[in-house]
Amino acid sequence: MSAIKPEIDLGNHQLRNRVLLTLSLVIFLSCLATGLQNLFTNKVITQWVAVSQFIFSSFFAYTSVSLFRGKKKSWFNWAIVYTYIGLILFAVCTFGIDKSVVMWLYSVPVVSYFILSRFHGFFVSTLVLTIIICMRIDYNLYEAGKAWNSTLINHIFPYVVIIAMANVYEKVRIQNEWELSEYALTDPLTGCYNRLALKSIYSTLKTAHQNTSLLLIDIDYFKRVNDLYGHEAGDKVLKALSTLFVEALSEKQVFRIGGEEFLLILDGDAREAKTQAETLRSKVQNLNFCYDEKPIHLTFSGGFKRLAVDDVLSDTLKEVDLALYDAKSKGRNQISYV
Repeated sequence: MSAIKPEIDLGNHQLRNRVLLTLSLVIFLSCLATGLQNLFTNKVITQWVAVSQFIFSSFFAYTSVSLFRGKKKSWFNWAIVYTYIGLILFAVCTFGIDKSVVMWLYSVPVVSYFILSRFHGFFVSTLVLTIIICMRIDYNLYEAGKAWNSTLINHIFPYVVIIAMANVYEKVRIQNEWELSEYALTDPLTGCYNRLALKSIYSTLKTAHQNTSLLLIDIDYFKRVNDLYGHEAGDKVLKALSTLFVEALSEKQVFRIGGEEFLLILDGDAREAKTQAETLRSKVQNLNFCYDEKPIHLTFSGGFKRLAVDDVLSDTLKEVDLALYDAKSKGRNQISYV
């Protein structure tokens, strides 16, 4: 269970997939158009090139359709980016490093950083920069009177600036995405994961862990604590219990999904999970909690259910909620099992 970490899409994955789809379509159309052009030439070699271009266009037609349908494969990223770079380098080699087509190479750092990982993007961008330098030097060697310093600087300096900006932007973006994700998925008071985090891992939870149970708990007479001692006391109760649950289980198994409601994910077979549930109930009952040197006796009522592969989250929560109210109706400080 500890291997599952809640995640949320803040829009970057969708944007990245749109960019990938655009690149894939550009490559598909480029290969198709040039392939048709080469097919109707009188040169056999050019016609064979056309065949290879049709193969490429078929492949990227497949990637485009897959991306459009939301069926992205993990290798699409590097396949599309490397092909995009390869086509640009092929055009530069064909028309020459001194032609305007070389300007397309300045899009490489932006594309590679955005689509690939930060370090992968840096590696690809640096590799392309090395190729640019080698091509520029090779061109100058065979062209007398060329200004070495100015041409190299005009190619290298802007490219390095773009790499630096892309690197800084990606670093800040990753940090901001992590912070926003934490804010979206965690309860600000207790630091536990929230209902949105539970939704994000639920499908993975069912398929990855067959021996899993859910325990929905509600702190008994919590409103009385707030009325007698104030909301600060109630907040400290919630923090104390969340700490107890996290220490007994793990932070990835504890979710605060309501005011005084927690949902706990228990591992093991039915017997082990029920033992864990009763152990937690006993620990809370025996917890020595004081506020302003006044002892507050804490207990909870719970609803327990074994998780099945075909369970739907909304239905599961309804079932454990009914079990929870059953436990309350029987006198509280107990767990009702579905």
